[in-house]
Amino acid sequence: MPVLVMVSVLAVAFGAVAGGLAGRATGGGSSPGAVAGVSTATPAPTPFAPQGGAGMTRAAERALASVVAVIAELPPSVDSSGGRTEQTNAGTGIVLGEDGLILTNFHVVSGASRVRVLLPSGESREATFIADDSPYQDMALLSIPAGGLKAAVLGSSAALRPGEPLIAIASGVNSVQNQVKAGVVSATNVELVRPGLILKGMIQTDAAVNHGDSGGALVNANGEVVGVLTTIVRAQPSGDIVEGVALCHAIDDLKPVIEAIRSTGSNPRPRIGIERFNTHHRLLTATEAAQLRIRPSEGVVVTRVEPASPAEAAGIRPGDVILGIGNARMSQTEPFVNLLAAVGTNEVRLTVVRDGQARPIAVTPRPVRRS
Repeated sequence: MPVLVMVSVLAVAFGAVAGGLAGRATGGGSSPGAVAGVSTATPAPTPFAPQGGAGMTRAAERALASVVAVIAELPPSVDSSGGRTEQTNAGTGIVLGEDGLILTNFHVVSGASRVRVLLPSGESREATFIADDSPYQDMALLSIPAGGLKAAVLGSSAALRPGEPLIAIASGVNSVQNQVKAGVVSATNVELVRPGLILKGMIQTDAAVNHGDSGGALVNANGEVVGVLTTIVRAQPSGDIVEGVALCHAIDDLKPVIEAIRSTGSNPRPRIGIERFNTHHRLLTATEAAQLRIRPSEGVVVTRVEPASPAEAAGIRPGDVILGIGNARMSQTEPFVNLLAAVGTNEVRLTVVRDGQARPIAVTPRPVRRS
């Protein structure tokens, strides 16, 4: 059975939380250009057998050069007096290929007008956004110019057991070099409840994870990346303080998406154009739910429909209330985003309430491909 974690997290961008957010008054930035696909092979694990007390040191040495800093510059905001403030989101990334493919958290780069990657040597390289798997998984892939890069070795998260030693490697917000923190596997198959979705299959560790660590590497004793640092848990909904709890995406859950993006240049997971919480939809208010005689978690209100999307083509409008997909109804344990994650490319029927009347609306999801 999965461990269900209902927590309050420090919110930065997508809600996560190990990313660091800094602000400074300055001018604007430039937008990255469009990207074509990349094609590389996953590095094959090589024999590695750490021995004795030096094992974790050798594991860290194997992975350190594959961890980079990710600096995302957000568009400047303008206050009522005309003053401009530029915010910079600091996170971490993992080198997946010598061709320059970088794995990080989506919340690190979401909304960025410019992204740079700082190598362990201190060299800065411009990064181009390739694709993401948000909102289903908090991951994104970037591309930087090739040359002088060391690809991480990806292990298997399925083999992890509670108590197994791990190390977390990340750039840190104010660090000039990668930092290594030690811990153990606290739990596996953890479910993290966030507004509008549940992130499943996560790894819990007590390794110290801080702002700026988002997108960093969770590494086993063989020096293989088995997870991606994603979320810090600071408190329970009751307000009780929680310490030593960090949650990471399991690498086995990310591998199929990574390989699909490598081969096509974008994630082929079907979209309908209303899947992002707080961008395309929100939960019902208590008043709205009472009028429908349901709980707030049992429906979502469409706030924005992506132009030229399947949802727009089907006639979905802002203000529509969605209660279910096919025969599945929304609930606290099956939020809208999680129901969408199970949808393929076949036509599905959304149960929509409009002007007080429930009606089915057929939508045919399609993959989103960037060129």
